[in-house]
Amino acid sequence: MTIRPANAEDIDTMIDLAVNMVLHSVSPFRSVPAEQVQSYRREDLQSLRDILGMDHSGLFVAELDGQVVGHIIVVAHQRDSSTGSPQAYIYDVSIKAGFWGRGIGQALMARAEEFARQCGMHAIGLGVTLANHRALHFYELLGYQQERVLMVKNL
Repeated sequence: MTIRPANAEDIDTMIDLAVNMVLHSVSPFRSVPAEQVQSYRREDLQSLRDILGMDHSGLFVAELDGQVVGHIIVVAHQRDSSTGSPQAYIYDVSIKAGFWGRGIGQALMARAEEFARQCGMHAIGLGVTLANHRALHFYELLGYQQERVLMVKNL
């Protein structure tokens, strides 16, 4: 397996992968049809074309036998919403379902953390849906801790 910086030719593959994986991250409190969720995700990630190559943006892909099987999107120089402290933020981690459990996520997370350190960051954050127990457990194993909880009430 190889972890490398993404290039312009990888963007469509990254978007497709994130669109396919987003349903694992939908909160059970959101009554939104799957097609709408995926459509929004596809539209939202078009911004990857704009941030590719920016010094503070880390877009990395995992390749196995010449096939992109995962990616991570990390952006440095973000600000903590309470303290204003600079930090990196992981916006997306997606691994093709057939490749889970092979260390690809760990390798991508390690690369994102390395990128954040290279950018002078001393903290890195991410968001995860509480219903995504597999991802929560994964991040906790890597040393991530819950700092805030987003609360939602359906009206």
